[in-house]
Amino acid sequence: MSYEIWVKGVFCLLAVPVVLWLDRAARGRSPTRSPRKASGLLVLLAVLAAATWVNYGAFHGPGFIHHWEQFHYVLGSKYFPELGYDGLYAASVAAQRESRPAMRLQPSVRDLRTNRVEPAYRVLAQGAAVKARFSPERWRSFTRDNAYFLDHLGWGYLAGIRKDHGYNPPPSWTFVARRIDAGMPVEAGTLGLLGVLDLVLLLVLFAFLGSTYGSRLACICLVVFGFGYAWRFYWIGGAFLRLDWLAALGVAVCMMKREHYRWAGLLIAYAGMVRIFPFALLLGPAVLTVRALVRKEDLGWAWRLAQGVGLGIVLCAVAGGFTGRGFSAWPEFAANLEKHEGTWLTNNVGLANVVLYDADTMTRKDVDFSLPEPWLRWQAKMDRLRAGRKPWIYGLAGLYVLLIAAASWRARRDEAVILGIGAVFALTLLTCYYWAMLLLVPLRGGERGDGRYGKHAAVALLLLSAALCGLHLVTPSFEMIYGVMSWALALLLLAWVVPDAVRAVRRAA
Repeated sequence: MSYEIWVKGVFCLLAVPVVLWLDRAARGRSPTRSPRKASGLLVLLAVLAAATWVNYGAFHGPGFIHHWEQFHYVLGSKYFPELGYDGLYAASVAAQRESRPAMRLQPSVRDLRTNRVEPAYRVLAQGAAVKARFSPERWRSFTRDNAYFLDHLGWGYLAGIRKDHGYNPPPSWTFVARRIDAGMPVEAGTLGLLGVLDLVLLLVLFAFLGSTYGSRLACICLVVFGFGYAWRFYWIGGAFLRLDWLAALGVAVCMMKREHYRWAGLLIAYAGMVRIFPFALLLGPAVLTVRALVRKEDLGWAWRLAQGVGLGIVLCAVAGGFTGRGFSAWPEFAANLEKHEGTWLTNNVGLANVVLYDADTMTRKDVDFSLPEPWLRWQAKMDRLRAGRKPWIYGLAGLYVLLIAAASWRARRDEAVILGIGAVFALTLLTCYYWAMLLLVPLRGGERGDGRYGKHAAVALLLLSAALCGLHLVTPSFEMIYGVMSWALALLLLAWVVPDAVRAVRRAA
């Protein structure tokens, strides 16, 4: 679908002068009627951005449903009491052998107990033990649901699915998902309805942004989101509840702006309990709390925010114990996270890539596509590099966190939350589509409050997306594309926070 990449790249470049024109018009440096004209063009771009994100109705080409994602998130959550975090692929191949005995079994499958790709017969041997966790009725139900994917997906596509990394959400997300899909049969209509949930959440998010920050800023955020390369529909569009954390974070920022701090804390806690990394966005509010203590200012807002966060964590933790596996689901989730610690994905983005990626990584010289696990040698190399370069990784991350904390010292409370995106970049390696949270960056008005920080950041993100679209068209290497994205974000974040960080340090001195 290279046409999609061409369209995104061109629209990113067309959006840049419109956003700059809007900035000049807002500051009175253009003719009188320019603000209205610029705003009209911005609304048009926002509409095009929304249409572009869903590929103008082409979706994934064959259809709207993201079968890869729904295989994991629907089967994984619906049958979580029996499958846990290690049984999905073993149960799937065992059910295939029973329900479709004539269907050829793929040669290799990922063993979710060890995270290694193994010959299919070894994983199939685990199937009996996994099947024993089911009641006869539940196994028949799983077999029927699994058969939908056997019948509707190509053999190679299904083989790729069962070499992915399994079902990994926290128990709190599983609790929510099971309230929705537990009684639903797996069929096209059901999966289509589940896929629409994220679109509804996006509508809610942008409605809140518009009512809180105004239509212009909401449109700029939509332009950044819709034309963005790294989080395009290809990755998780048409999936099941994969953007709930993003909607929760965006609405939380709006609640901070509206001074509804308990709601903000509750929403940030939900986002953190279903995806972990959003807790880093509390760095800015924590800095502002320290500032209030130093200056002996009112701490009522911080106390209400902490109440919301605490309540959200408790509710989500308790809910995670009602997913069919009891409260042992949480230790199992922790063990699953530890298992994935050594798993390197080619579409990860984060500050650590700046330290670890080299020319061989960018050009895939360490990848052998003749192996069942082509990136095995590269993953071993990355493990060695990380072990040897930990001081550099930790030192650079610490520097970024300090800069973000310093910039947060003089920020508004809602902007302090947004600055936490920089802490996420410094402390984690996230799959590319999680960086959709960058759509919140234009909301940061800066110390002057004139919105220039936000508009300039939007321009930078649009130029970055255009560059990534260009890279996509000339190279198949995700390592190069997302390695470049990691370097670019490292530089953009410095430009985003250093001026305010320096001012804060100077004034403190």
